Amino acid sequence: MTTRHVPEGLSPDSVDTLTELTSIVVKLRAAQAAAAASQAPSIGLSGAAGLTTGATPAPGAVTGTTPLPSGAPNTAGLLSVKELPSATDNLKHKLQRAKVALKTLNDIQRVTTQQEAEIQALRERRKKQAEMLAKIQEEGIQFARVVGAEHGDGDRMVE
Repeated sequence: MTTRHVPEGLSPDSVDTLTELTSIVVKLRAAQAAAAASQAPSIGLSGAAGLTTGATPAPGAVTGTTPLPSGAPNTAGLLSVKELPSATDNLKHKLQRAKVALKTLNDIQRVTTQQEAEIQALRERRKKQAEMLAKIQEEGIQFARVVGAEHGDGDRMVE
């Protein structure tokens, strides 16, 4: 039974994909919710001339808050479906690096029964060590009493 070390480059952060995945999903859902809200029919009042008056501008109209398309990455925190592959690239590479690092572990192929047998052996070894330490401690106390009695110190342990 030898001590096994974690391979270099393999850390909890290198296999933590849940945080990054959650961030991507939140941005995607926010974009979809914003798109659904902009496509929803506006509730307006019909005037005598048949015109609707409401808060939503006419389709194709540009307002002061309408974002203009650009080649720059989306900085508003929204993620479209088209941007999903590039947004998940880092996640994909992180998983690939973790997979390679895991394959370098010597005992990755061991089954649960082998691991349980090793755990049991380690527990027995620890128990024997604890018993030996207790025995040594008791012998040390007895030795201190004998030496102390010879010097007239009693049970006191003094250097």
